[in-house]
Amino acid sequence: MKNKLIGALIALLIFAAVPFQVQADASFTDVDKHWAKEEIMYLADRHIIGGFPDGTFKPNDPITRAQASSMLVKALKIPLVKNPTVKFKDVTKNSSYYQILATVNEKGIMRGDNGFMRPGEDTSRAHMAAIIRRSFTIPVDHQATFVDVSPAHWSFPDINGIAKKGITGGSDGKYMPADSVTRAQFSAFLVRALDDSMKLGDYHSYVSVKGKKIEQNGFSYTIAKNKTSAKLFKENQKTGTRSAILDSAAMPDNGINRELLMPGYQMVLYNDDLYIPYWNLINPETKIPAGYGLVKINVNDWRYTIGSIPIDQKFRNMFIWNDRIYYTLEKNKDRVFDSTFDPNTPIDDPLTLYSIAMDGKNKKTLLNFTARVIFDEVEATSKTNRVSQNNKSVAFDLSAMYYFNKTGVYKYNLLDKKTSKISNVLAKDMEITASQLVVTDQAGKKHTLKK
Repeated sequence: MKNKLIGALIALLIFAAVPFQVQADASFTDVDKHWAKEEIMYLADRHIIGGFPDGTFKPNDPITRAQASSMLVKALKIPLVKNPTVKFKDVTKNSSYYQILATVNEKGIMRGDNGFMRPGEDTSRAHMAAIIRRSFTIPVDHQATFVDVSPAHWSFPDINGIAKKGITGGSDGKYMPADSVTRAQFSAFLVRALDDSMKLGDYHSYVSVKGKKIEQNGFSYTIAKNKTSAKLFKENQKTGTRSAILDSAAMPDNGINRELLMPGYQMVLYNDDLYIPYWNLINPETKIPAGYGLVKINVNDWRYTIGSIPIDQKFRNMFIWNDRIYYTLEKNKDRVFDSTFDPNTPIDDPLTLYSIAMDGKNKKTLLNFTARVIFDEVEATSKTNRVSQNNKSVAFDLSAMYYFNKTGVYKYNLLDKKTSKISNVLAKDMEITASQLVVTDQAGKKHTLKK
């Protein structure tokens, strides 16, 4: 009786995975006004997919792992493995799908777990990215693309890889890796992988990279100063060739009211545009700036603009996320330069987190919080304390803002707008890695926290 039940379960799984019937000169009753009609008909005309007996395609139904395997084998014309010997716990050798699943398993396109291929299980968007990338030998990529896929996600390099190739673009900056792939979506992904003319437009990442040295797409960017001026350098990481793409001495000068390039400032790279904060409205007597502005430079053609983005002059802790600029402002005392505070004493300032559109419009207030008064120093001497516009107590990573004050370490999630306390450590510095938050306490001891 037990064997009969197992056999019936396997039969149900295989039935759920049976591909839609291929039909010549297909026309479906439910795709005429569907967004993926062109892609669906592209595959139907080539007999890679078909419809159901009732004349429908059911474009919004999820696609199973077996159906996805069948489509890939047909689309790539992969020869089926002859006389396969692999054993699956949920697919019998008599199944019409056995040879197909054995083939994709051997090719490394799709594998099961502990002997289970799960043919009738819905394919997730994360798995879709992996099997498409493997099928078409697309290079993996480690540049973050979507706001909801972190480097810790198992399919992170696969998702970025197919995004770079114009196969997927997500929705509102999100990829939704856990969602099931619909038959229409899989059809669109497959067609874009097969035909370059069907690919999406230019690649767009929704996550910026921030730092004093930024690395992306095989190049690094830094600001360094020689005897005459500060320069922005672009270096080919493979060849070691370095060139100055921006020289402060050659940039338009308006006297002593601004200092455009400063070594030690954290820059923000968003797609092909580099945003560099600069000193603005410098007092001619004290040489102290009253605020900051932004230089924006394209790293491909080196075009730049100065102060073209309307942003609050007192902005700090800038980050770019999902096509918006995020920054903080002090609510009370403006600490443009303040060399009197002791970084070893926990002093907090009330801050407000804002976001604006890339053109400086549509300003939104997001969060009021307190953070330690401790700045990322650009240059410190006995006479001056030239701090940057960044607090060491505030940092962004993918879709979160981390901050610490005299009560502990906190996380603000940009996706759900919720704040949570993650540690009671009294910190004086922190560093973000791909999977952890490393916090240094007042005594200099490092604490590794989960992000």
